[in-house]
Amino acid sequence: MRTMKSMVIAGGFGLVLGVSAFGCATSGQEQQRALAHQQNSDTAAADGQYGIAGAEQRKAEDSHHKATTKAIDEGKPLPPQTQTGDRPSSY
Repeated sequence: MRTMKSMVIAGGFGLVLGVSAFGCATSGQEQQRALAHQQNSDTAAADGQYGIAGAEQRKAEDSHHKATTKAIDEGKPLPPQTQTGDRPSSY
């Protein structure tokens, strides 16, 4: 009985730990999202889709805000604000 209780507690702890780590992005990952949204905004604006461009620009700003907040929490330097022409690092 004691072994089963220990297994249930360990399994529950592992589940909580796994779920909490699953949804957490680092400041670098958030900044990459901001850059991807910036690129989407630039592409939409170049195609004359200004409503989509504006929505993507707002998403870029929101992701940059999250990246900045996480960088402060992580003790890392603040990422630069995205600008027209910025690309994610995978390019």
